[in-house]
Amino acid sequence: MPLLTMTKSRVIDEIPELSEKSTALLHTLSSLCSFHTCEDLASFLFSDMFRELVAAPHPWVIFEIGIYKNHNIVIEAIPIENGIKLADASMTGLIPGNVSDISSELECSQILNNWHDGNAHE
Repeated sequence: MPLLTMTKSRVIDEIPELSEKSTALLHTLSSLCSFHTCEDLASFLFSDMFRELVAAPHPWVIFEIGIYKNHNIVIEAIPIENGIKLADASMTGLIPGNVSDISSELECSQILNNWHDGNAHE
């Protein structure tokens, strides 16, 4: 069974010119995508394919990451220049400062694991 989900939440700025491959990925991410581990999701967020999609001088799209077993528990993922910003609007304290700029796949995986495990009782 999957552990986490991710989907495009909203566009917050003008969509940059995208390659055909990036357009297809954005279309796929407009549906609910699932990941079996936090490591899988972190790997995807730092993959060349995802980085190509979100490459822009300023953030233009926000994604929502949720817990598969409870879609009401979510955080936002905002692509930034050198990584990803994870923001917990519920302010559970499971993400340092409730907003964390993450610059590595390993750090992303650790924060996602901590967030997921802290919500596992829900």
